[in-house]
Amino acid sequence: MNASISTTLAQGLDAIIEMDAPLAGHTWFGVGGNADMLARPRTQEALQELLRRCHNANLKVRVLGSGANLLVLDEGVDGVVLKLDQPAFTQWTFNADGKANTVLAPAGVDVLKLLNACVRQGLDGLCQMAGIPASMGGATRMNAGGKYGCIGDAIHSVATMNHRGEIQVHPHNAIQFSYRHSGLPQDLILWTLLQLTPGDPAALRKKMLEIYQFKKDSQPLAQQSAGCLFRNPIAPDGTRTSAGRLIDLAGMKGFSHGGAFVSAEHANFVCAHKDGRANDVLELARVIQERVFTCHGVSIEMEVAVWGRSYEPKEKK
Repeated sequence: MNASISTTLAQGLDAIIEMDAPLAGHTWFGVGGNADMLARPRTQEALQELLRRCHNANLKVRVLGSGANLLVLDEGVDGVVLKLDQPAFTQWTFNADGKANTVLAPAGVDVLKLLNACVRQGLDGLCQMAGIPASMGGATRMNAGGKYGCIGDAIHSVATMNHRGEIQVHPHNAIQFSYRHSGLPQDLILWTLLQLTPGDPAALRKKMLEIYQFKKDSQPLAQQSAGCLFRNPIAPDGTRTSAGRLIDLAGMKGFSHGGAFVSAEHANFVCAHKDGRANDVLELARVIQERVFTCHGVSIEMEVAVWGRSYEPKEKK
């Protein structure tokens, strides 16, 4: 990004701007390159103006949440990376607009912090998110969850903002939630309204801790990874097959490539060493895909988002 464009984008904008910003520290993999510009708007109005300016300058915009489902390649990314981590985007509201048992959660809200707050308030509906690190925007976008349910189960409505700064509210019945998919337009997610149910705080805390313990016992949560790397593929009978089991049966547990390796605890977790490269992770992912197809005749797709200046995801067959 040349200096004149960056100056035009930042001029008079109520935002924290960093040029040539390292992104590795913003992701759970802890590896990867820099962004041409990292922008952290302080207000909704600043966000709207920035989106309009980026559109007028024909610049690509990417939204960085908690970085728990993201691999930034070593070449870094062009355009503008948005991080909604300022108070205007991280503070939730209980009983928004007088709606009982609801929580209005802007896109930058930490889902795990919100889960704990809801449990203390005696509100049930988010316990399935225990042990899943995510921002509300990212969790909503991919309908994050697992065997205990998905966040879409608790969503009442979602607001999105397009490149012109226009806001549209989508009710639950118009979103079409499915496995790792929300059906929302590719606009920026601004906030999510959750519809929860009353419950006993002590019972909810017990439920939350049990789910977290299950994940802690079966997943390498302390390693540098982005959680499950691949989606569970659909079997011929319409059921989903465990990608981790397919990788395990293909003999890939513990397999390493450069600075990346397949976890010995859970085969669908690919981890990076502290001195590893992001491209090692991507190359290992491709090796896993080839091995699984050779052994089982099954294609597995990456669940983790990949960012790179020249990266183009393969077309789905």
